[in-house]
Amino acid sequence: MADADLLQAVEHYRELAPRYDHFTRRINAIRDRAIEALGLKSGERVIDAGCGTGWCLPRLAERVGPDGEVVGFDPSPEMLAIARTRHSGERAAPIRLFQAAAESVALPSPADAILFSYTHDLIRSRAAVENVLRQARPGARVAATGTKLYAPWLAPANWYLRYSHRAYITNFEGFDAPWSLLAGYLDDFDVRTGPMTQHYVATGRVR
Repeated sequence: MADADLLQAVEHYRELAPRYDHFTRRINAIRDRAIEALGLKSGERVIDAGCGTGWCLPRLAERVGPDGEVVGFDPSPEMLAIARTRHSGERAAPIRLFQAAAESVALPSPADAILFSYTHDLIRSRAAVENVLRQARPGARVAATGTKLYAPWLAPANWYLRYSHRAYITNFEGFDAPWSLLAGYLDDFDVRTGPMTQHYVATGRVR
């Protein structure tokens, strides 16, 4: 299948941004699970890659505390405008946001952890994955979560997933195992999912 279309994705999210949090409210629990899987510690620097409207940002900031830092980036100005309204408590880390695509983003300093939350197009791009991971410390912890296909015999459900995600994903290549590209770059790689679920949490460490 064709590579992800960044311009198409940005156009999609221009329209989706005002309603994105409402449309995606049912995935909040799995996003929390991915954040927990990072095992963040006070004082660490964490990247929210393709941060979108920033739902994860204050949660990450609370976990790394005031001595840590959260860095988010996204190519959509409309999604970032909402992310900039996110506020964390006084005992949380500062949040820095950049408008950039993953293939070209230049981050201010190496990260201790990286979150890929519902960023299918990003983690199916080798250029994007390599650019983000090379800006992390060796051994940095990585967690990825998103949607995947059910088992092949659940064809009607898989058809619905492709249909319902067409506004969020421009490249359905690898939709049966979205983590497979990441797996080649990480040590201690693990995926928690199942044939009867559409969600997954994948973890590992940067080599």
